[in-house]
Amino acid sequence: MTQICVSLTEETTAGVIDRMADLSGIADLFEIRGDMVVDLDLLTILRAKTRPLLFSCRPAAEGGRWTDTDTRRRMALLEAVKRGFEYVDVEFRSDFMDVVIEKSGHGLVISYHDLEGTPEDLDGLYFRMCARGADVVKIAVTPRSIADVGRLVEFARQAARGGGKPLIALALGPMGLMTRILAGRYGAPFTYAAAAPGAEAAPGQIPADVMAGLYRVRSVTDKTRVYGVLGRDVTRSLSPILHNRAFEARQLDAVYVPIQSDSLAPFIAVLPALGLSGFSVTQPFKVEILPYLDEVEEAAALCGSVNTVVVDDGTLRGSTTDTIGVLAPLRKRIDLKGRRIVVVGAGGAARAAALALHRKGCQVTVVARDAARASEVASAVGCAYATLSQLSRHQWDVLINATPVGSVSSLGETPVPAALHRPGTVAFDMVYDPLETRFLQDAQAAGCTIVDGLEMLLAQAIGQFETWTGLEAPADVMRSTALFLAQEQKA
Repeated sequence: MTQICVSLTEETTAGVIDRMADLSGIADLFEIRGDMVVDLDLLTILRAKTRPLLFSCRPAAEGGRWTDTDTRRRMALLEAVKRGFEYVDVEFRSDFMDVVIEKSGHGLVISYHDLEGTPEDLDGLYFRMCARGADVVKIAVTPRSIADVGRLVEFARQAARGGGKPLIALALGPMGLMTRILAGRYGAPFTYAAAAPGAEAAPGQIPADVMAGLYRVRSVTDKTRVYGVLGRDVTRSLSPILHNRAFEARQLDAVYVPIQSDSLAPFIAVLPALGLSGFSVTQPFKVEILPYLDEVEEAAALCGSVNTVVVDDGTLRGSTTDTIGVLAPLRKRIDLKGRRIVVVGAGGAARAAALALHRKGCQVTVVARDAARASEVASAVGCAYATLSQLSRHQWDVLINATPVGSVSSLGETPVPAALHRPGTVAFDMVYDPLETRFLQDAQAAGCTIVDGLEMLLAQAIGQFETWTGLEAPADVMRSTALFLAQEQKA
């Protein structure tokens, strides 16, 4: 079982002790960052410990606060060895061989932190670190693309199969979140977590309670099925919360992780290394992914948009549950047949919405700033189109914002002027972060019935769960989770 090592970033000995007491029910061990504590008192910390302790003292070149030449580092590490800290971490590039000799065989962690990139020869680096006398090897890299993450994961898998010294292989930053969650897949003795949001000791650390509760990292093994959400910026996605709660409710050995990539081709190339069983697709890849798929469900092919992929022995099967995500919330409000629908946007979600509503007998018009893109969607779906500047000329019963305008990257913005909202109509915003967008605020003020993006997220997530697992989704659990998330956003 991979344990959770909580990195403590408090600046005082008293603060470290208080935090250990607070997190004793979550942490399996604590990393004491000596370079961060201004009044470092190892004996006092040792006497107050609630869990095993790992001591490190990072130089600036490896993400720490002390200079590489600060002599206090060697003395602090030696003291930690002599006082019996369970683990002591010595950087591979240091010359502290006296510390290494004293601790080797008794919890010596040899570490390497690359803050600029990912070394080419990871295997050679690992073997040299093992030869130094490590009991545990830690290699942390900075990925420049998802390709680096895939290479690191494949290296960790091979190292685990080789039966060498235990390895902790981490990719720093948002692109490497999955390596922290999936550490148990490759036999890591522990993975690092933050004490709390904002208290990260390294880029990309996830709060310990989230690691333990949401991702259940202690239960992750090489048998665990892995799913995820693929996008350009997925760190704020709510999908991991919905799906992991669903997996837990159905007692499945599965986990759902954020997968961040700037481009699609490198992700497809490293899919075998990542070992996914399926994944969600979000912007901007819903349309772009189609040529990479081996099979595409009819509805997804017709609208030219995929948000769900099943990976089956190397075969990629694409479908869309965005159609369910649009229809389910609207059916609760109105009878759709014959209704006039205007969809603002021409991306993947807009395509899926237009197709689903057109098939239900609605009069659909796709509206976008770019007439050519709107025309392309309309042609694929079989509906009408117009430019956004022509929106005021159209009548509608339902107005759908299928653009990212109004999300966290453009807070306070809206694709539709407030004066155009009409009382008695339905305004549906696919944006769920934040829930109360400018689009919905303007619509509500005008007397519209509003539908927020979390309703769509929930409906399409239920469809994805059933596509991946073949089981009925725990809809009540997922719905209560969504309601909780809504209350959190409003708080």
